Amino acid sequence: MQTNDINNKGSTDKTQKIKDWLNDHGHPSYEYLQSLARDANPGSLEKLRAIAEDLDLNFNPDISPQELIDAIRKAAEDVPDKFTS
Repeated sequence: MQTNDINNKGSTDKTQKIKDWLNDHGHPSYEYLQSLARDANPGSLEKLRAIAEDLDLNFNPDISPQELIDAIRKAAEDVPDKFTS
């Protein structure tokens, strides 16, 4: 492997690690939120709820995943620097 290939791989790995950290620590991308909703397992839905709670959103426990995503995105409009696109 050449040096440029190693540097590119390191850069890609670092970018992915940053995205993973942001997704796991309450700064999710819309794509990530959608993936949690599509997954529809209890752990994924709990992650959505935890993100909403981190944003101090008031929501009904019976809210649909898409409604929760919409509420999270609305909160993102108020604090855009907390989220990635």
